Amino acid sequence: MKNKLLLSIILVISFSVTAQSGLDVKGYYGVSGASANWKENLDGASSVDIENLMEVGVLFSKSISEKFSLTGGLNYSFANVEVSPAYCYPAQTSYSHNPDFKMLSIPVYAEYALGKIFYAAAGPFLDFQLSEGNNFSDQSGVGYLVGLGAKVNTDKFIFSLFPNYKRHNVIPFEKEGNYKQILQELGVQFSVGYQF
Repeated sequence: MKNKLLLSIILVISFSVTAQSGLDVKGYYGVSGASANWKENLDGASSVDIENLMEVGVLFSKSISEKFSLTGGLNYSFANVEVSPAYCYPAQTSYSHNPDFKMLSIPVYAEYALGKIFYAAAGPFLDFQLSEGNNFSDQSGVGYLVGLGAKVNTDKFIFSLFPNYKRHNVIPFEKEGNYKQILQELGVQFSVGYQF
């Protein structure tokens, strides 16, 4: 219920922002190679494989100077999770596992133009993990994104390619003790936008 309420509030705010002029609105699709590694090295701990991580989202950008713009939006990520549990001798214990990983993110970052085509971007995002029982640390919290991209502007449309690195769960919403797993992504986003 709280996830549906959060999504509804964010969508209402997002649609009200588009009524303002001077904005770029982009829809995007992304793919990433991802890993969920322990923050500390643990001998005998379980391992997690994140496979087929994909994302879809919408971004709103507003220029604040000739070189700088601010970007914010909504991102929905989904992937398959495979867990190799720690070996228990002499008997393996059974465990429940949800292989479907889902997360809603709210990125807010700055873009700096490096000429007419290339740009650099960096900033934080808020994560809300929607799936439970994935058998690794909850990734809800604050993370960050950095990347270098390229975009081509036509009269009203924007086409862009944005390779980026994301690190989730840097500041978790809930403290999990000394040991937690951190989801990291190295991916690329493909987007098409419209200039108002």
